[in-house]
Amino acid sequence: MKFFIAFAVLIAGISAVPHHDIHSIDFSNERLVTDAIEDVIEEVSQAIKDAGLDPFHIKREDFNYALPVPELFKIDAYIDEVLSTGLSNIKTNRLYYSVILSRLYFDLELPLIHFSLGGAKADAVLFNHDLGASGSGSVDVESIRVVGDIDIYLGIITGVSVQSIDISFTLGDIKSDANLVILGEDYSDDFNNYVGGVVPETIKAHYNEINELFEIVILDLINEHL
Repeated sequence: MKFFIAFAVLIAGISAVPHHDIHSIDFSNERLVTDAIEDVIEEVSQAIKDAGLDPFHIKREDFNYALPVPELFKIDAYIDEVLSTGLSNIKTNRLYYSVILSRLYFDLELPLIHFSLGGAKADAVLFNHDLGASGSGSVDVESIRVVGDIDIYLGIITGVSVQSIDISFTLGDIKSDANLVILGEDYSDDFNNYVGGVVPETIKAHYNEINELFEIVILDLINEHL
């Protein structure tokens, strides 16, 4: 799902920190550890912007295609004013490293990811049958949050390793205000109820599985680069 993109990029960015950079961090100094992590988060945020993902904007795109015999198939379509914002706004609610416990505590959040579509329309012909669809509107994903802690082992010989990770992923809400018409039928309510109701309810019902997956993936990624 699209609102996982920023955290996926964040995880990938942290895991891509060069080996020697990680081992050069002075884990006896709480401030140096958190400063290093904040620098990585800022670099990932900037990378998202540099990649054109925040804001992501398409003013207009047109698409036309037809078979040599257009009665069999042809299509004329466009999308207008596609906008996505908020993917790079990684908010650090809490970031603390305990030297005594060798444990990193974190609370990261994407406060709001906004998707909007000014308009889209497709008119097609399939075996002499007219087909059409149109849509517009917006979807807001509110408060994607990851809270947790990482148990770090500092060995004299083995160096830095991660013993365990505890993750708590939560989603605030998804609000959908879209208009969707397919073949002359209005599916706006169905779409909004699914995106704004079924999707967040399904995610929340599977928090345990999502958290377990995050823990496995992040632990593997971090240890792979230590």
